[in-house]
Amino acid sequence: MDLEAAKLKLCDHCLGRIFGLRGHGLSNDERGRAIRVLYAMDHNEDINSLYPDTCELCGGIFNRLDEYARYVVEKLKDYEFSTFLIGSKFYEDILEREKELQARFGGSGESISREFNREVGKRVSKITGKEVDLKAPDITVIVDTRYDSIEIEVKPLLIYGRYRKLVRGIPQTKWPSGKYKESVEEIIARPVMELTRGEEHMLHGMGREDIDARMLGNGRPFILEIKRPRVRSIDLEEIAKRVNSSGKVEIFDLRFAEKEEIRKIKEAESRKRYRIAVEVEASEEEVRDALKALIGKIRQRTPTRVKHRRADKVRIREVYEIRLVEHKDGEFIIEVLAQSGTYIKELMHGDEGRTSPSLAEKLGKEVKVKWLDVIEILDDK
Repeated sequence: MDLEAAKLKLCDHCLGRIFGLRGHGLSNDERGRAIRVLYAMDHNEDINSLYPDTCELCGGIFNRLDEYARYVVEKLKDYEFSTFLIGSKFYEDILEREKELQARFGGSGESISREFNREVGKRVSKITGKEVDLKAPDITVIVDTRYDSIEIEVKPLLIYGRYRKLVRGIPQTKWPSGKYKESVEEIIARPVMELTRGEEHMLHGMGREDIDARMLGNGRPFILEIKRPRVRSIDLEEIAKRVNSSGKVEIFDLRFAEKEEIRKIKEAESRKRYRIAVEVEASEEEVRDALKALIGKIRQRTPTRVKHRRADKVRIREVYEIRLVEHKDGEFIIEVLAQSGTYIKELMHGDEGRTSPSLAEKLGKEVKVKWLDVIEILDDK
């Protein structure tokens, strides 16, 4: 180890970091002072003469660690959290100068930002009693040492559940245009936003039902994402109670979720069971025979009603089960179990041949759809 480094105009922290892999069990500032002690003894010098007025690398930042920690704690006072992580930003010339010094003296120590993060983190942890989490902290604090400013990144609060939509005429998510006064997302998010004091919300659903369709049965899995929540410990039973009192949406099986579950929900291709009511001038026997012919693979071109917002292409889907449930006053109620992404209305009326085969095609008659309900989502396969 080149003890000549002791003459550099560095603080103990920055000096010790150059030789970060030497002297196990020592902190960087302890290592830096030890280097000065060895140099002073070897050259019979006063150790105090080896200390500069100001560190030419960090500019005295490591003398302000307690100040930075108090500043961070002040910024965090409005947020509830259990874990945190400190990050930092330094001028580029500081980082380059540090690399030059390590190369010059053959050192391989850690970076200035890593030591700063650790030391400030230790102090914040001592003040708040909260733990540092390197992987998924509730809050990440970025200290910009260039401007003495602080940025706070708050981990979103994620709530998994299932919802039933009991009424027709409301969309799953909020419409930017304001065309619809409310949505499933807004009804669910309203009490959560009040309790968490979050800034934004987003609903991730396992697929979606049409605006004029109900979602019944075992409900649709969803994750509600609350961005920048100030409160994290909330009563999920109370939330369910408040949402369910709306009479429009019911939620159940609530629990807190992790980020990777959003991807699983969005990528799921679950089979779905529907009930759909149609009007057609045909006998029960004709309808039953036509339905049998729909089991298996069907060809669906993007429906006319959605082609303005979705790519116009042909998709092959599969109908697993289909049966007539009820016939009354010219209205046929049909139950369908189909592959994810199947357009059920078009399976009935054919969409002018864009879906084939269809009930209308097999009957050779016009079929009018009266209503549609999703009654089961088989998300276990």
